[in-house]
Amino acid sequence: MKRMNRIITTAVLAFSMTALTACSAGDLSQIGQALDQEIDERIEAALSEGAPEEEAPKVYEIEEKELTLYLSNEDEGERMKVAFINGNTDIPYIEVQDALDFLTMINQTRGAGDYEFSIKADGEQVTISRENGFPAVIDCKEDTIDFWDFDAFLVSSIAPTILDIVEDIGLDAEGNAAFFEHSDSSYERYGEAITIRPGDYGIDLIHKDGKYYIPLQLYSDFFMQSLNVQLLYNPSGVYFINGGDISPVAEVYYSAERPDKRSQELIDFNYKELCLALDCLYGLKEQHDIPDFETLFMETDLYERLMSEDPQEAGQAIADLCHMHMDDIHSAYNNRSWMMEEEPEVRRGPSILRISADAHRYMDARDEYYPNGCPGYEEVGNTAYITFDEFFYTGVDYYTEEAENDPEDTVGLMIYAYNQITREGSPVENVVLDLSGNKGGAATAASYVIGMFLGDGSISVKDTLTGALVTQNFRIDANLDRKFDEKDSLLDYHLFCLTSPKSFSCGNLVPSVLKNSHMVTMLGQTSGGGSCVVHPITTADGSVFQISGQTRLAYMKNGSFYDIDQGVEPDFIIPTPKQFYDREYLTGYINKLIGTAD
Repeated sequence: MKRMNRIITTAVLAFSMTALTACSAGDLSQIGQALDQEIDERIEAALSEGAPEEEAPKVYEIEEKELTLYLSNEDEGERMKVAFINGNTDIPYIEVQDALDFLTMINQTRGAGDYEFSIKADGEQVTISRENGFPAVIDCKEDTIDFWDFDAFLVSSIAPTILDIVEDIGLDAEGNAAFFEHSDSSYERYGEAITIRPGDYGIDLIHKDGKYYIPLQLYSDFFMQSLNVQLLYNPSGVYFINGGDISPVAEVYYSAERPDKRSQELIDFNYKELCLALDCLYGLKEQHDIPDFETLFMETDLYERLMSEDPQEAGQAIADLCHMHMDDIHSAYNNRSWMMEEEPEVRRGPSILRISADAHRYMDARDEYYPNGCPGYEEVGNTAYITFDEFFYTGVDYYTEEAENDPEDTVGLMIYAYNQITREGSPVENVVLDLSGNKGGAATAASYVIGMFLGDGSISVKDTLTGALVTQNFRIDANLDRKFDEKDSLLDYHLFCLTSPKSFSCGNLVPSVLKNSHMVTMLGQTSGGGSCVVHPITTADGSVFQISGQTRLAYMKNGSFYDIDQGVEPDFIIPTPKQFYDREYLTGYINKLIGTAD
């Protein structure tokens, strides 16, 4: 303000100097008074023009309404209360107390009995505190949400670490030790405090009549994510989906009458919330050189399409974002919006095309040797081969059920393999984990495999949103005696892992952990990468897709965390796909490596 006064005063004086030099001394007093008046008038006018106009306070008319909450295709009597603002039924809000009650109910249903919140209101702000002491502050004046620690605020009360990749607490329903034992040596480094700023994106947080409201889509994107739960909305109700799986509610979800076009209010909000969610939750922004997603949308043809009235065009834009622009294999469009007539066309980027071509080469070669399918467990001479193409976690209680040779049940297959390898009179000296066709899957199953191979399992992760770092250490129970000791690993054998460019996600994580243990020899070709945990997400207009989320897998060396997206290089290259699956040849090659060949 003072600088502006000086600038204006200097300009007025300079403008008037010629008049002063032309006047007589008798006129100076009169001229001086006139100049003072002119300066005051110009300063006042300039300050008046430069001063920002005060915004009139926003007026909100709020209608609360109970909608059917669909957990399946049937109306099971569940209800969710939402709020509509100023008559707009395209964009539901949820009252904060209702939102927290819903979160608490889900967590407690999943066994987190002491999970709870307390609320303290203070004018335009409401402070929410977890039972673990970590708060969040929703500020409806500034349209911000402050988290002292985002991860700790949302983590389950029974999780062993603030970032829980294993996702198994190691106890059965009766409280007995089962499958996993978590080590007290796990490393945790809490993240930085963060502020999520919906207001910067033009999204309102609302306080009225002692209640606080946030958009239902924002609630789904940020508060439900720790549960791997997403919400969808259309005029027929609210839909609860797990892990992006819409199938339990698909029939009723798609039965809603489609509109001819999207309203402008929905277009605007859908775009703003999409930008906010992706800016915060996409884990590969730095690697993909994305300063923010609006910049990406503006630098491509996506902005105009995302702002289209046509739901089909907007959905196609999301699909192209995932498959062509992100092109990271994890990101994918899963299900169309209820507003769309059909699923969008899948147009793939170069990375997806390359890994698809690699997959065909290796799987075609395997089919030549195993036309009826590759067995999960097989012995060739003195070498056991364990093969599965996805990490499945079925939750079967193998303390009471018998494990089988089933490639679509990873824990069961590993227990079966362990029993065969360690049986009395077993010829097995070498064990090969064949992940050459593995596309990833459940991290819990991957953790079990790591534990069986290494005894002491370890997985490192980083939250790219907060900077939190965790190395989760654990053991597994392989012989099902409910003890966690040296008998529960395969370390007495020569251990190998076979990878190809198709080995992706958890099919890349497990080789990374095994290689960096220096106890497993890597064979094959460099694995396909994939460093982020899949994060399902929905849009306000009803699409379901997934991204590489903010939980990024890593390996730790000398106290530093390193990204694993570049893949894992083999210790010994297997040149051709056919050599991967000619197991007579491969067994001979392995025996030569370890010096036991005839």
